[in-house]
Amino acid sequence: MKNCTIAADGNTICYVKTGRSFFRLLCHDIFLVAITIIATCIAIAAYNYYIYYQERSKKKHGNASENEWLLESNQPQKLTDLPSKSMSIAASLAHIEGGMEASGNFLSAIFSQMWHHTNIAVSNTIKDTLAPTLKDLKVPLHFVKLDLGDVPIRTTNMLIHRVDLESSNDGANTKQTGIQIDVDVEWDGNCDIMIQATLTKSAKVIFGVKAIKLSGRMHILLSPLTTELPVISAVQYGFTNPPNIQLEFTGAVKTVTSLSFVQSALVGVIQSSLASMLVLPNRMVMPIDLGSYDYLDTYQPPVGMIRLTAVSGRGFKVAKKVRLLKDVPDVYCKISLGASKAVRPPFRTSTKKNNLTPSWRDESGDFILYDMDQKIYVEVFDEDKGPLDPDDELGEARISVRDLFRNDGICELELELEGKDKTGCYITLSAELFHLSEQLQSLSSFTYEGKNQLCGLATIIVTKAFDIPVPKVDAATFVKVVYGESSKHEKTFYTGTVMDYPGYDALNPMYDSVFHVPITAAMLQQDNEIGSLSSSSRPSISPLSSIRGMSMRMLNSGRNDNTNRNNIEFTLIDGEGANGTTGHGELGKMTVTHESLLRAYKHTMTETRLIGNGGAKLEFRVILSGMQSETEKMQLASVGSNRVDSPQDDKKSFYGGIAESNTNIRVTALRGRGFKIQKRRIGKKDDVPDVYCNIRLISQQLERPFTWKTPTIKDDTMPQWNESKEFSNINPSSDFVCVDVYEENSKGKDEWLGIAEFSLEKLLRKRLLEMELRNGSTLTKSYVTLVCIRL
Repeated sequence: MKNCTIAADGNTICYVKTGRSFFRLLCHDIFLVAITIIATCIAIAAYNYYIYYQERSKKKHGNASENEWLLESNQPQKLTDLPSKSMSIAASLAHIEGGMEASGNFLSAIFSQMWHHTNIAVSNTIKDTLAPTLKDLKVPLHFVKLDLGDVPIRTTNMLIHRVDLESSNDGANTKQTGIQIDVDVEWDGNCDIMIQATLTKSAKVIFGVKAIKLSGRMHILLSPLTTELPVISAVQYGFTNPPNIQLEFTGAVKTVTSLSFVQSALVGVIQSSLASMLVLPNRMVMPIDLGSYDYLDTYQPPVGMIRLTAVSGRGFKVAKKVRLLKDVPDVYCKISLGASKAVRPPFRTSTKKNNLTPSWRDESGDFILYDMDQKIYVEVFDEDKGPLDPDDELGEARISVRDLFRNDGICELELELEGKDKTGCYITLSAELFHLSEQLQSLSSFTYEGKNQLCGLATIIVTKAFDIPVPKVDAATFVKVVYGESSKHEKTFYTGTVMDYPGYDALNPMYDSVFHVPITAAMLQQDNEIGSLSSSSRPSISPLSSIRGMSMRMLNSGRNDNTNRNNIEFTLIDGEGANGTTGHGELGKMTVTHESLLRAYKHTMTETRLIGNGGAKLEFRVILSGMQSETEKMQLASVGSNRVDSPQDDKKSFYGGIAESNTNIRVTALRGRGFKIQKRRIGKKDDVPDVYCNIRLISQQLERPFTWKTPTIKDDTMPQWNESKEFSNINPSSDFVCVDVYEENSKGKDEWLGIAEFSLEKLLRKRLLEMELRNGSTLTKSYVTLVCIRL
């Protein structure tokens, strides 16, 4: 065997290697490779030991040293905050497990580089959003110039953590997984804004805003996560609590008396506009993957209801108003949660006259809780008499719901004046968490009839419309939703307007809007009070009362009520088009009755209904939820009560779309994942599974299920079948697909690996759906993906 090398002097040296010398060199090379591998393994082991030693050292020094090390290194570091087994459900929700902290410099750098473009885009959005409101003020305002300056937004104190949301969209409890990023947003803008105020038709003045300060904590929710690129289906973002906004004015606003109200009015307009779009419960939603995006999966339901009580106060002082006259304060509190003040007045306690240590133990206010980081605001006043003597502010305090429940749901807070000066006065605040429930005992339970108490929640989701019967260039549609029309508790909501624009389908618009209606016992009381009992003669109801009997009693009482006080009315409206064309007005109207919602499976209706006579259809979901205290929840769990208070069959479809009995579909068995390799004893080869599926279509139109078997994919834990079958005359609302997965065994009976059931209605809606296999009630961590399309 001839081999050539190049010597140091450049000459080529050729020599012949014998078989023995070649074998010797080969052994030498193998030895070097082995030494390299061993050295690499030793280095990796040493590095892992070093990391372990560092973690152990940090644990010894406690959380304080860990946080100091975190700030110094400015690198993400895993945090562990594990709840103990004895904690309540509320306390466990207050803990974040497996979060990662970061400085936020990464986002700040992105904002800095794109600020020029952001400035233009945000300026246009602010003008478009605020212009209609400013035009309707007592003194109409108009933007003359709007430039946000060259100082970009900064982000700090970032926390990244996983969120697992319970979902029952398919009739079974599943989890929607997402990633939430909580980050502090700060902006000290050197803006250049000029606003024109119209005092009279001929008198107009211009003033300016030269600086804006904004600070608040924002959350960015990446959910749901899928197993298809780009992995993230949608991004939602907004402020957890109303941000702090300060404006610095210049010009006529400081000198013209008639403009003195503008400073507070303009801040109020900005705050209310932000609250209506970007403060919980409102979020901006941006679809990332339109192929898998579904707002019903993206929507994040409330955590539950929180009941707040100002238990007591102390430290209040006697004030000297006149030389010889002392004033003992008449104390009352106002309590609000997050941006709740934007939609309803704060909860107000009674006034405790001439009292330095007031107590309100028997008074509480209920609020819908959307995030554990929402803040509770407590304002304390000294009540005075007459309009010329306004109530004196004694101080205010705030605490997040998370911090309150970390302290076992009760905490004493010191009041501050203007957020700075300590007053030496204290308020003890307590909280109780109630969970949203499919069981509706609370709607008719006398324990939820107290003043300022909630007994349920109606959730109204408007997702999209189809086949709008107007020309595309003229379409500018929105949906008006009215709860309890013509009743004392009537509430009206509007979706955003969708019009012809690149990237938007004006004839099949996506509204993606959600509205919540907190329900009180008074809203459910009948006008005729048939069969009503006085509170003294009413029997108490146990949390374990008959669910079916309670539902039927509510249904029967609903028949005696001839009013529409709890019905939900949807109106599809076409407004003025983007091209200035006159709108077509009301396109159609439909109603979801309270009685039909009580009868619905899990008291949830997800439907696509015809609306109007022009062929348009509206897709929506309405959910009626009851309330459960932690005690009630644990009592029901202890007896294994999983029944839902609905007279419907548990197998009924969760969806209630337009009946289609002649649908033609194509079902594709796409792929699987997560199948396990069976380890064999030493000397035998591990068993890599050979997987196939038996797929059954269960249909009312077929006397027996149609079954087909996919090919067997050999030696693969991630098999891809890509086999399709077509079916005709299918009813999606009642038919479903069962997938049994087997491992082929050439020497015996094939091994059954599990089963997955796919609702055809949901499969058609999703188009691509992955389901986890079950073996009885046990999840197997193996998955099968099907694709289904209409033909």
